[in-house]
Amino acid sequence: MDFHGEGGSMSHSNLIEYIQKQLPTDLTTLVNLQAELAQRQGAMSAVQDAAADRAKAAEELATAQDQAAAMVASAKDMEAAAKAKTADLKAREAALANSVSAFEAVSAAREAALDAREKTSDTREMHQQQTQANLDVLSASLEAQEAALQTRVKAFQDKVAAISA
Repeated sequence: MDFHGEGGSMSHSNLIEYIQKQLPTDLTTLVNLQAELAQRQGAMSAVQDAAADRAKAAEELATAQDQAAAMVASAKDMEAAAKAKTADLKAREAALANSVSAFEAVSAAREAALDAREKTSDTREMHQQQTQANLDVLSASLEAQEAALQTRVKAFQDKVAAISA
């Protein structure tokens, strides 16, 4: 409402009329606007808080992603080390298996050679026992022949002594 009259001065009647008719409505509207403004200000604060929370959450997410990336990298390094160690252990196991196989082959060859030597030794021992038995028989035969010869020599000496006497 316009309080000024046509000449630019303030009209009291217009002011009184405004205070009587329009001011209560304007005050009510202002109070409502103030409440709405407070409500909107609260909403703006909530939006600002939410934006701050989002920024903080984004920072925490970035930090968590960095930590997760570091953990993944560490896990990959550990996995690579474990794979290398596994490959090394498999190579050692293969080398050990080859060594065991070679040892078993050498042992089998030595055992076969030892068995052959034992058989040869057993055969030689049996042959020596047979030879000893033959020698014993021949020795007994020789002793018997020597005793017979001694008996014949004695008989001949007795004959010679009887002729010379």
